[in-house]
Amino acid sequence: MLPLEFVVEVVVTPLKGLVAHQLAERGYSQSRIGQLLGISQPAVSSYLKNPKHLYEEKLLKVLERQELQRLLRTLTTLVEYASVEEFLRYVNNYSVGLLSSLRLCPLHRSAYPELGNCEICRDLQVYTETAKRVEMAFDLLKRCRDCYRLVPKVLMNIVELGPEGGVGYPGRIYVEGAQIMARGRPRPGASRFLTNLVSEVNKLHPEIKAVANVAYVARDCAGKVFSVAEVGPSNSEEEIVANVTAAFQKGIYDVVYDMGGSGIEPNAYIFGIDAVDVATKVIELAKCLGPKDYKHV
Repeated sequence: MLPLEFVVEVVVTPLKGLVAHQLAERGYSQSRIGQLLGISQPAVSSYLKNPKHLYEEKLLKVLERQELQRLLRTLTTLVEYASVEEFLRYVNNYSVGLLSSLRLCPLHRSAYPELGNCEICRDLQVYTETAKRVEMAFDLLKRCRDCYRLVPKVLMNIVELGPEGGVGYPGRIYVEGAQIMARGRPRPGASRFLTNLVSEVNKLHPEIKAVANVAYVARDCAGKVFSVAEVGPSNSEEEIVANVTAAFQKGIYDVVYDMGGSGIEPNAYIFGIDAVDVATKVIELAKCLGPKDYKHV
């Protein structure tokens, strides 16, 4: 069995089944689910006939539970805020990335011992994807009704580490009226501070490759949804990096709230495996906002 066939069998097919159940639970029709997943309505019906836990069990043989939960959150957010093309691109590139990381090799070899020390998938690469993911993340935030309320006074950025370094928006992300805006397209070197911050965290936890800064709001609600830490006071960007990195020496967090300090606005830093993952967490945090929470002026 070719590696591409194997990833379809052990990841893509059960993932479609699980996402079909998730969307059906949210009230999507079978025809709409079929459009989103690129399959026929009878195929959707066939997926839904099997119990949801069957697909979860298959995927948990390949993925950690936390990664599976993150992936499902990302995909359901893409369904709500992104185009079908963006949804399918993310699934496709995630699958290719799984192969090229060689994480599936032990399972593939156990099913096909003839493979021996095969490393065919090392040849697979996804090109120019860092900037594309940052752009997709920004598009998700633009479509989020309340995300503009998370933009702090120092403005916002979202950065992902790639082969070319940290990729973000030049001039940062700002607000006009009730709309998130940005000038230009993502490029390397757009935010030295956030690049430095996520680079230091990445040294401790290589799976973390993206970060966004948002306003210091909804602390209690965030703690119910995410893994959260709080640090500070921090009186400089260097102290922010040091304090946040120190928190990650004790564990992995989705959100780190920094109290700020002299001349430093309090901010929250949202981390994830890529920019799209970060954007989905920003959207979840926006759902926590109440009428008294910070609103950008």
